[in-house]
Amino acid sequence: MEVDDATPVLQALEAISGVMTRLAEKPMSYRLHYQNIVLAWSAGMEEELETARKVLTTYLAASDNIWLPLLERAVALASADTASAQDCVEAEALFERAENDYISIPVLKLHLDFLFGWASRISDPDIPHPDGLAELYASDAVSDRARVVVEKGARHLSKSNEIWDAWMDWEEERLNTSPRSTKEIQATALQQDYIARLATAHIYHEQTFQRYSTFVSTHLGPDKYEECLIEATKIRQDAIGVVAEREQYEASLASLPAFNAYLLWETTPRRGKHQRRQKGRNQPKPQDIPPDPKLVIALYERAIAEAASQRDTALSSVNGEGLLVDEAPLQAAEAWLSLFWDGLTSFLREHARDKATELSILARAVRSVPSNGTIFASHIRAIDFYHPVDEEMDVRQETLESVIGVYTRAVDLGDMGAAGITATTIARAAYERRRLHVDGELDSEAFHGFAVMMNTTIDLLRAQGGDDTLKLEKFFVSTLMELDQFDYQDAAIAVWESASKFYKNKYYVWTEHAAFLTHFGDAQRARKVYKDAATPTRNLDYPQALWTAWIAYEERWGTVEQLEYAMYRVRKMGEDLGKKVAKAAEEAITSQQQYGADQITTAPSQSIEPENASLMAIDIPSGTLPSGENKRKAEEELPISQPLKKAKPETVAPLERDRENTTVFVVGLTDGTKTEELKALFKDCGEIREVKITELRDDVVALMEFMDRDSVPAALTKDKKRIQGQEITVNSAARSTLYITNFPESSDDAQIRKMFGKYGTIFGVRWPAKKFLKSRRFCYLQYTSSVSANAALELDGLEVEPGMALSVAISNPERKKVRTDANIELREIYVAGLAKTTTQKDLETLFADCGAIKGVRVPLDDHGKTKGFGFVEFEQESSVKAALMYNNRELKKRRIAITMADPRAPGRKGQPSTGLGKKADLASRSVRITNLPFGTEEGLLQQAIEKIASGVKRVEIFQDVWEATVEFETIADAGKLLLSTDGLTFNGVKLGIAEEGTSPLSRSGPSSNAPSATTLAPKGGPSFVPRTTNPKARFGLGFKGKTMSNAVANHTRITPLASSGSASKSQNPSKVKDQDAFRAMLEGKK
Repeated sequence: MEVDDATPVLQALEAISGVMTRLAEKPMSYRLHYQNIVLAWSAGMEEELETARKVLTTYLAASDNIWLPLLERAVALASADTASAQDCVEAEALFERAENDYISIPVLKLHLDFLFGWASRISDPDIPHPDGLAELYASDAVSDRARVVVEKGARHLSKSNEIWDAWMDWEEERLNTSPRSTKEIQATALQQDYIARLATAHIYHEQTFQRYSTFVSTHLGPDKYEECLIEATKIRQDAIGVVAEREQYEASLASLPAFNAYLLWETTPRRGKHQRRQKGRNQPKPQDIPPDPKLVIALYERAIAEAASQRDTALSSVNGEGLLVDEAPLQAAEAWLSLFWDGLTSFLREHARDKATELSILARAVRSVPSNGTIFASHIRAIDFYHPVDEEMDVRQETLESVIGVYTRAVDLGDMGAAGITATTIARAAYERRRLHVDGELDSEAFHGFAVMMNTTIDLLRAQGGDDTLKLEKFFVSTLMELDQFDYQDAAIAVWESASKFYKNKYYVWTEHAAFLTHFGDAQRARKVYKDAATPTRNLDYPQALWTAWIAYEERWGTVEQLEYAMYRVRKMGEDLGKKVAKAAEEAITSQQQYGADQITTAPSQSIEPENASLMAIDIPSGTLPSGENKRKAEEELPISQPLKKAKPETVAPLERDRENTTVFVVGLTDGTKTEELKALFKDCGEIREVKITELRDDVVALMEFMDRDSVPAALTKDKKRIQGQEITVNSAARSTLYITNFPESSDDAQIRKMFGKYGTIFGVRWPAKKFLKSRRFCYLQYTSSVSANAALELDGLEVEPGMALSVAISNPERKKVRTDANIELREIYVAGLAKTTTQKDLETLFADCGAIKGVRVPLDDHGKTKGFGFVEFEQESSVKAALMYNNRELKKRRIAITMADPRAPGRKGQPSTGLGKKADLASRSVRITNLPFGTEEGLLQQAIEKIASGVKRVEIFQDVWEATVEFETIADAGKLLLSTDGLTFNGVKLGIAEEGTSPLSRSGPSSNAPSATTLAPKGGPSFVPRTTNPKARFGLGFKGKTMSNAVANHTRITPLASSGSASKSQNPSKVKDQDAFRAMLEGKK
């Protein structure tokens, strides 16, 4: 070998050696394994490449790109003339491992080919074979093993035919060559396999039926043909229906979000095909059909395999240094993979709990997502569930070893972050804590192992930066205190001292430490903790909270001198802190003013904020501005020479009610907890504004809002207290709300909850109404803990669809203006001051350099000339910013004005295409919804409606009667909702549906709380009444200078009648005048 050729190989060997050293420390790191594989492949080192693949499969789950080369090599070795029985056994074992990782049709097909190849060799007496294989690969033995292989992929709707057809080809060929004495038995067995296949849902059902028809006529005889096919036709009807229901989802499986949508539908219970709602209030409700566990599990397996494949594809681009050009695809694939595994294990627990199945799937899951602590914790809890601690000693020891094995794999060998380590450790610690008193006495050996594990893991977490939640410390201390011995109390105090030393800047660590000492009456130590924490050099993250807790402590437990000393120290430190804050604020204001001055100097034509935009000094024809109360009329135009006004610096008004920072969540309450009990527990924390108790799916949570944010730190000290004997958790509501945007428009509340639910308990999701901007695509999701919200931030940037990255951020209530309609998907500008000869092409040419244009609208008058204004919609929001710079530019000798289009301004369209008048057209496209549950949100109601009828244009809820009016794009869309056979159910409540202007009664009968016909129209009218229906008084035009009537003066909206037949019966018929009377009046007739 030449020296130049040897150098890259030597470098690759050196690099591989370094990677292998790191793999010895972190064998669960996918990135290190793929770095090892890429290095060996790049250097063309076949043996090292195979070794790298084998090492990966030893520790982690692998996809086809890893398994297929290993399996093909094993098959070639076991199929060679020199193959031994051991080679075949090892190949079979390798297939078993590969099929255990992920369901792969190519792997299963290769396995069948291997089995059938050896069966063919064994059946041929002229082909020599090693001893011991005749029995292993006898036709009956191969048939049994092939059936097992086929069953693994039998419920893959779109590809299972590839392995089933291959198996059946071999079975029928075997049947043709079998002795006559066994043919009948074999044919009957194959017939049962055909029947089972016809009862199984798969896309190629018709081909299977035709094949069965041929099989019956060939092997069962013509006398049984009709009977067998009639039976088969009946059997396969349900399977055909199953496939038909899923065709649209199967056709759309082009991405992982599509799998997620499919799974959401598959796991949701639904009404049967022929089920009908029972009429009458006392009739039993129809039972929903639960999801089919076999179909759900099979779909999850497909989604998991696809996500794993995408992750491996992303990892394949890793370079020799372990770096990726783009981390986003890897992060997205790993997030989806974790979501699918978590969804599968959760489904099994809820719908199909089985020891063997659940433990097997969890064992596979931890190989697939070794960085997910939630999955490891679920595995430990499942072992705990199926192996209670009161088992026999030898079984108990075996269970403990299993738990320790899972824990070691996760923490010691894994590639896991602080949150994952904490979750896994808590699961193991909970199991071991229950073992401490199994036989009535403390097991000192078990406790020693427990204490060593907790201390070791706490040190490990702190080496990685620590865990601000202090979950491990709290769990350890609570366990020590349960032992109720003095020595263990000292150990608990040592835990808190260690925590205070490490988290020295965290105020709540010090307050927790002091509260613990106070609980055991150690006033001297508790006071010392407060004094140490209140040192000015400590630089606490929230010193005011600590000061409040210290003074409260001295008020309760200290002497007058001790209280006065604490107040003196707090006052001095408060003054110092105030000076620092004032100085920082002054510097910030100076910096902001300087920045504003620089902006005005360098960019005088910078666009103005959309919501406060005012027109530049230009020539604007009358009637060209969007509607609005503050728009100038034509006679009030500004002269061109008038100087521009400087925009005032934007100031953020203080929040009227600071819920975010004055509220805590109380989690873990029992059913029946009273508001008075909560108020009694928190009464010493500060004045309580409001208490709301909410029953969530798996918990009861209370929302405690105080009048002052300074009450929150004191409230947090109530954590781990008990109400009705139940230990509660108290979390601050600050930074617990996420602002989520840039997800597909098809996403709904259930999908968002499922995606974010794995990070913690969701308190609620708020969706915006779409009546002002249909493309609004954001929501607010609130957890019961800020820890959950911070953990969910890992979804930020997740590619939910190709080219669409999810945006997730902590919500800031003081920046509400940033999230208004002005900045959400606004890609349209309003252009005013256009010359009469301006065309659509002129605007397209003018703004071509700003970015891709989606559409241009230039309204025309009756003479085909522009009305003086137009709209330009861009593909990207960045293009709008560029277009705003064209403000005051000259176009066809006219200065044009450019502002953001106002989505709330009503359009000035012509007559509806239906041929009806505008009001009649609006009424025909509107539907009235009644019997709404209290607190219904417009966004969620619209989601429920769109599942039945698309084309929802606007939803308006009238909260005084809890009814809504829904406006659709077309009459046909409204008709879909009105004619829905199943009606509309929202939050478990059957809603009433009716045409606008009619008595809106539910299809299932009148609602028990529906208002009477005379009270159905709320104050706003029965539909979206145009502004022109508000009468405006004009002196001298029929009013003769008189004052307006009370109705007009009070802005009472006049409600138009839905039809001529809906007039009030109290009207005097003789006074009702029709069109003939009107004509007679004009002609001077009476």
